[in-house]
Amino acid sequence: MEDNIMNVEIAEAIKNVDLFEMAAKTQNCPKALTEDEKAVAEHLDGYFRKIGETGHDPDHEIAAFINKAVNTEIHDTPDELLDRLFDRGTIGEFDDFNLILDPKNTLVAYEAAKGGVVPKSWLDIPAVTPTTINYSITTDLSFADLRKSGWKNIARVTDYSGKALKNKMFSKLFDVIDSGLSSGDNVIAEATAAPTATSAGKLASYINDMGGGVIVGLSKYIVAISQLTGYVSESMMNELYRTGMLGKYLGCDLYPISSQKKLGDGTNQIKDKKLFGIAGKIGVLDMKGDVHTYQESDVHNDKINIYVKDFSFSYAFNKTSLDNVAKVTMAL
Repeated sequence: MEDNIMNVEIAEAIKNVDLFEMAAKTQNCPKALTEDEKAVAEHLDGYFRKIGETGHDPDHEIAAFINKAVNTEIHDTPDELLDRLFDRGTIGEFDDFNLILDPKNTLVAYEAAKGGVVPKSWLDIPAVTPTTINYSITTDLSFADLRKSGWKNIARVTDYSGKALKNKMFSKLFDVIDSGLSSGDNVIAEATAAPTATSAGKLASYINDMGGGVIVGLSKYIVAISQLTGYVSESMMNELYRTGMLGKYLGCDLYPISSQKKLGDGTNQIKDKKLFGIAGKIGVLDMKGDVHTYQESDVHNDKINIYVKDFSFSYAFNKTSLDNVAKVTMAL
């Protein structure tokens, strides 16, 4: 991309910036742009406005920019919560794998005379075939918007595309985990519409018994949990007044998911009336290859069609490995 549209100076400047971060800053907090980012944005703005004037982007530089920025966000940006759940990695677009999970300890110790023979017991070592999911986005950019706002339009599509794909993956994985938790000590029913000391306490106790971890849910439930505990110190009171919630509950970290930051279809990133506790990794999550972004000019309708494709990932876990996760289901 840099060699096609930029002079040497701006090509060097691009190498010093994170393109997705620059797009996100432009969209959400322009004042946070660094001097290098401002210089790159200024040059890009002129180029993208010109496309709005001519309707011509012969080297598909819009798609190239979106593609490079989104792939950087997907492959190079850590995700704290998914990193707690999965061993993360990247495999080739056409590669596959089988996951061998650690088995439960089903070996049985019997009382016996010294040197005596006891019944044999076995370890059931499970091999799990991964599930692969692929997501794509189709949208467009009008020539009028490019003439009017130039780079800001590209920044918006870039920022929204990267977030939409990652948020959809996050939501899908938690839906699968939710479906996999159907019974057992790690499935807790709450008769009310909000967590109580009883249900939150059971969730925290389970997670602590499994080695400790984090409680995840929509922010309204995380706030409610933080207010269940007694405010036994001045520091806890200060934290509550400052942030609206406490960072821990009974030793478990609290991780709120904003109910205002919804998916493009209007649904929450994580299901309502649910709380999840994560005590350790449950399996593997690998990104498969890179996202590919394409564009085509639709001069008759004064726009450029954008296709962000091949956001593919493979995950593998099973019922046994889900012992590291617990959930609370609240009444509707």
